[in-house]
Amino acid sequence: EWYRAPLSGSDILAGGLPIILTVIFIIFYGLVMVVLWNASKEIIGFRYLLSSALADILCMIQYGLINGLAILTKSPLVTVGGRSLFQLYIDWVWFACCFHLPLIAWSRLHAIYSPHTFREQRQWMSYGICGSLAWLLPLGICCVTHWQPFYARFYFEPAVYGMLADDFVKYQRDGHSQMFMGIHIFVVVLPFIFYSLTIILLIKHRSFVGAVQPEKKSGSRRQSVESKLIIPCILGTIVFVIGQVAITIGTGSGPWATWTICFLFFLNSALQPVLLVTFSPFLR
Repeated sequence: EWYRAPLSGSDILAGGLPIILTVIFIIFYGLVMVVLWNASKEIIGFRYLLSSALADILCMIQYGLINGLAILTKSPLVTVGGRSLFQLYIDWVWFACCFHLPLIAWSRLHAIYSPHTFREQRQWMSYGICGSLAWLLPLGICCVTHWQPFYARFYFEPAVYGMLADDFVKYQRDGHSQMFMGIHIFVVVLPFIFYSLTIILLIKHRSFVGAVQPEKKSGSRRQSVESKLIIPCILGTIVFVIGQVAITIGTGSGPWATWTICFLFFLNSALQPVLLVTFSPFLR
């Protein structure tokens, strides 16, 4: 019945809002990426943020733009036969976002622990590390697990404003949910270990105050920029944790609850450029 009825005000809001926000934040993130790219030859940490930015943009597209289009067109956009491959892509993009969290945290630790070695890192090495650990590794995990018996298929269902599982009981019972939970715990715990070690090093070197306050004359400009990146990076990880806790606890029932889950995934990526610009003086 919903498919035959004209678009309601709720449908237009549920579909139009994420589309508009996706366009706005992609443009904003694109401007941030231009700054990151122009300075990436000098500021090594920006290379890792560029790779993460690409994953964030793809994540915003799938949870914001695609979901919004599905609602407004009242179409799942993908045939039943194409759901499996489409979910493989969606999972890959999401895991790419996840695996960038420990990678960026490691880059902050490396920049503080061994600044000279980090500054000497060539572009091909930086992007090679990103490509292998944050893109190929998640793709490999998806390919290995995607066709296993425990895997439940998810797809966009516009009538419920979000994604549904072919068999939600199977998702919760047979290991799919537990696999996602394990990956999420891994990509959260490891960054906080790296950030804790980084902060200890900053305190030890009496640089922590300089890393969170306006830049002073002491210290090199590049090292100061690398140090200041730790604040938005830590906050980005905290935003991820808050989003996952909210999704795990639950958002209620009904179409708007399903919509909220997709929106939280979208928001996790959309807030990253805001944090970078807010807490990194160089980007302002």
